[in-house]
Amino acid sequence: MDDRNKDLPLIVSEILIEMHEMKEALNRVASVVVKQQEHTNNMFNTLLDENRKNMEFMTYSINKALGQQQQVSATFEQRLTQLEAKFNG
Repeated sequence: MDDRNKDLPLIVSEILIEMHEMKEALNRVASVVVKQQEHTNNMFNTLLDENRKNMEFMTYSINKALGQQQQVSATFEQRLTQLEAKFNG
């Protein structure tokens, strides 16, 4: 019985050393996970920003095209009215 008790401090010490090593390994893994999460968040924010810019550009382009179409339609209507007046007049 005394032999087992004699080895007990050594066993406890080894267990504590292993637990400390496991804690360090877990901290390293946690650090990597946090960095990956930050990288993922940065990519997500970049994609959101690009999406916003693309939507703004598409809205601008559509509005510009609609404005040009309205101008062409108005010019066409005006010219048509002139031709009708000339033809009927």
